[in-house]
Amino acid sequence: MISMTSKKEMRQSNHWGPAATATDCTGRSVHIWKLSLLQNSEGISNDILSTDEIHKAERFYFDSDRNKFVLTRTMLRNLLSRYTGVDAKELTFSYNKHGKPYLLNPSKNESIFFNVTHSKDVALFAFTRLCEIGIDIEYIRDDTECLKLAKRFFSEQEYQALAQLSGNDLTMGFYRCWTLKEAFVKALGSGFSFPLNTFTVNFEKDDCPQLTWVDKRRFQGTCKMFSILHDEHYFASLACLKDPAEINYYHCAEDAVV
Repeated sequence: MISMTSKKEMRQSNHWGPAATATDCTGRSVHIWKLSLLQNSEGISNDILSTDEIHKAERFYFDSDRNKFVLTRTMLRNLLSRYTGVDAKELTFSYNKHGKPYLLNPSKNESIFFNVTHSKDVALFAFTRLCEIGIDIEYIRDDTECLKLAKRFFSEQEYQALAQLSGNDLTMGFYRCWTLKEAFVKALGSGFSFPLNTFTVNFEKDDCPQLTWVDKRRFQGTCKMFSILHDEHYFASLACLKDPAEINYYHCAEDAVV
């Protein structure tokens, strides 16, 4: 069964509040955090990262990419520490066969589901105690060959819908569709093993996005989809495998990653 929560059934704040206003993530709530990756590299430390995270950071060729990785992983640990009560340095990650991370030492009270995404100079983090979730952000490029990529990777229904658009509408439609599809696959934790052309999302500008068709041999559950960030530079979407009651947005405190 594929279903979608109407906008009236769920409270979704459009305001990105400061970190100090964040409450505990309980019940059916989802918390989204935004981190700027344009920070002074002199203040970046990898002190709370694990050995394997440090080794992964060292494999980046460019210092800027290395710093962004360290910032993102450090903030992930700090936020997970906030929700679990486990010291950030003591958190232990494992990964499924497709690379999706999960905690081996979660809170004693409730598990926390999370997902991370970053593009160019922004990272987003999603947390909930409700279900598996996925989040995706993409930097909008003016030179993206939208129809060529859609023809190669999207379902035929999505390609035909995009082919009716042009100019900025085509670009925005493509990125909305792309991020929704990536968020769904990330929620499933299936990586590239779940081809993007084996399901269809409704991404029309004025409609609530939803999963409208999927190969039932691959997925038979429910998925709730939301466009959560859209400006002139970025587009981001969220996918939840159950019904969230509310989505709250917070800015990461810059001093929390040094």
